[in-house]
Amino acid sequence: MVERSLSMREVLGSMPNFSTLFLSFFFFLFLFFLVFGFLSLCYFAEMTSKVLCEICKRGKGTFKCEGCATIFCPKHSIDHRSELSKQLEDIEIEYDRAYKNLVQQTQNLRQHALVQKVDQWEQKSIEQIRQLAEQTRNELLTTISNQNNDVKQKLQELFDELQQAREDNDFLENDLQEWTRKLEIFKSELVNPVNIEVQESSTALVNQIHIDRQISSQKFDENPSIESNHREIRGQNKYQTGCEKINFQIEQIRENDWFAVGILSASENKQNNLYSTSSSFGWSNQNEIIVAGQLTNQQTFDLIQNDQLILSIDCDQNKIQLTNQRLNQTVELTIDIDKCPLPWQYFLTPTNSNTDIRVLN
Repeated sequence: MVERSLSMREVLGSMPNFSTLFLSFFFFLFLFFLVFGFLSLCYFAEMTSKVLCEICKRGKGTFKCEGCATIFCPKHSIDHRSELSKQLEDIEIEYDRAYKNLVQQTQNLRQHALVQKVDQWEQKSIEQIRQLAEQTRNELLTTISNQNNDVKQKLQELFDELQQAREDNDFLENDLQEWTRKLEIFKSELVNPVNIEVQESSTALVNQIHIDRQISSQKFDENPSIESNHREIRGQNKYQTGCEKINFQIEQIRENDWFAVGILSASENKQNNLYSTSSSFGWSNQNEIIVAGQLTNQQTFDLIQNDQLILSIDCDQNKIQLTNQRLNQTVELTIDIDKCPLPWQYFLTPTNSNTDIRVLN
């Protein structure tokens, strides 16, 4: 066998190409960073997927409160429950106080703040009347005293005339008649002083007091009339004393739509067109007033959509008022108690099905 040695060219040709080695190196480096990045993402994903305690920021054995949707660890979940228990105890303490106040108030209603307010009004009114009475009394005493002094002077002059007539024995029948007439005048002035009279003023000295009960809920008696296309609304509450207020809002109305609001006697038989009953008093939105069921043109105020109205029913003063809050204007009607006897109920009469009036309280 013949052996031969390799030439330098053959040796260099059998070695790997340098560019190939360089590419292989970068390929393996790319694979390394790719795997490292994937593993890092997995790690951070696992860390971020853990729900941490809101207090200590730890994620082991967490619990979620269904009330406040907060996450707690076992330790802080116990603390949270303890805090809720304390809040419940505080509410129970407030309940006990409220119930105790109710019992005390029930046992002594005269000490209620509203009753005491009436007592204060009474004392204030009495003091105002006492002061005016004292002032008027002093003025009257001064006037009567001056009047009596004047009568006393006249009596003295008459006495001097009588004495002189007796001494001179100079008097006749007509003198006696004149002296008698003067005496009658003087006696009358002592009983009823001239130009002095005690009269009561028509202006109230004391502001009247009444109970203003705001209605918290209302029931309605609705009777749609298919024949006349009316929707009758009649409040079921009956008003006998005091002052009541009902708030309305016009939620939908067209320019020519007609409706009426007012009161009628609770004894009135229910029927269509409540505004036309003989005991109805109120207003329409077309500048009309309703008196005993009769419509009369009278300027009131314009009503538009979203206007809020307040119907005030004053049973003590026998009057009703309607206030437009947007315009800050009020109209008033005096109620003939003979035509509209107490108790009263309010009514609403929209004549178009598209008119929408809502009672706010």
